[in-house]
Amino acid sequence: MTVEGDRELARCWGVAENGDAVELAVRPHLMEELLRRWPPMGLTRSDTPVEPTVIQRGLSDEWIIIPDRDPSGDNPPPEAWDQLEQTVTLFAVRGLVRLVAVHAAALEWNGRAIVIPAASGGGKSTLSIAAHRAGLTVLSDEYALIDPASGLVTGWPRPVRTLRADGTVDRHRIATASEPIPAGLLAFLTHQKQAEQSDAGSWSPLTPAQAVGELLSHTLCARDRPHESFDAALAVARTARAVKGSRGEAADEVAALVALCE
Repeated sequence: MTVEGDRELARCWGVAENGDAVELAVRPHLMEELLRRWPPMGLTRSDTPVEPTVIQRGLSDEWIIIPDRDPSGDNPPPEAWDQLEQTVTLFAVRGLVRLVAVHAAALEWNGRAIVIPAASGGGKSTLSIAAHRAGLTVLSDEYALIDPASGLVTGWPRPVRTLRADGTVDRHRIATASEPIPAGLLAFLTHQKQAEQSDAGSWSPLTPAQAVGELLSHTLCARDRPHESFDAALAVARTARAVKGSRGEAADEVAALVALCE
């Protein structure tokens, strides 16, 4: 425990695979919730200071803060918790050393991965929930991790997150950890609104070279680790079928994805 003004703070450090650390400081009764939201991999917890500490984060009663500079809060809102969780997760993902993180949903069907890269808000979580209901295994709704040496895919098994109308997040504990598996399908799909679905489901095949380019555009470390990123994209594109196009409602598209994977 340390003291901020006349208030106690509980502190811990998260150490990424590349050695960088994030310091997290919250009121003591909030530490249990912080650890519940800890990234599922890529970040080792330490209760003693670690250098280099790259960033510091905490929570006020309104938003995320820099501890010791801004007053810490006793009752942070859900939006602040969600933003802090995203910040720490991204720190862990960017600090990976061996695996390459792609912003994508990852599903498993018959021992092979269906990787669906998309930007935030692209419907990855909705599609993951629909896939779970259809009997597929959800590995991640956020990051697919690729081994550049083998092309094998691992998920990021955090709870699947969906936004409510008020901006808060529902957490669905349907993602499961798995051993690395080969990729069977890369699907670069753009969700179409109901009024624009005339082209939904019309997916075009991609060549391996096109798939590599598309995958790199969703790879978080493409600039910081260009060689590993290219190797990972190339390894997957050599073995997985790849398509690109628009999709309609998630439940209607899961069967089509499974058929392509088979």
